[in-house]
Amino acid sequence: MKIKRLLAFLAGILLAISAVWITNQAEQVSASVFQKTTVPKKFRGTWYGYVGNGKVKAYKITRSKINLAGCADGRAGVYKYTKRAFNAKGNDYSSHLLIKTKGNRMWICAPHGQTSAAYVTNNRKKLYVGVDTWVDTYYKSKAAAKRNHKADRSMSRRDKLSKLVW
Repeated sequence: MKIKRLLAFLAGILLAISAVWITNQAEQVSASVFQKTTVPKKFRGTWYGYVGNGKVKAYKITRSKINLAGCADGRAGVYKYTKRAFNAKGNDYSSHLLIKTKGNRMWICAPHGQTSAAYVTNNRKKLYVGVDTWVDTYYKSKAAAKRNHKADRSMSRRDKLSKLVW
């Protein structure tokens, strides 16, 4: 009889310890925090930016990836911006790029990271991308990027930034 009581007591202790261990597990971010989305068509395509010395560099925005100087390197997947996704806890979210669109504007950021704003003109010939307080201008053709880079430098920063305001 004492053996049965001892076994029942040990089973109870084991059950209590396992219950405490299960409830004290560290919370991990579930995949549902990040909701896949697509970049709107007006922003997609190959955009050309002037890099100096008569050279132009191509940047691509596809349905699921953004590759622009200063705001993304092209390896990050595109996810819907939510406060919960931006504040997500985790080790490495370098493969996540959060976007929020409204009309001709798009807000781009990484979780706990730097934010950028993009504005595309109505005729889809220019793309302005603001990173911090600097605005880069991208064009749909190489010739336009080479031709207009001096005019973009002379354009006031206030005029460019006003287009990026939400």
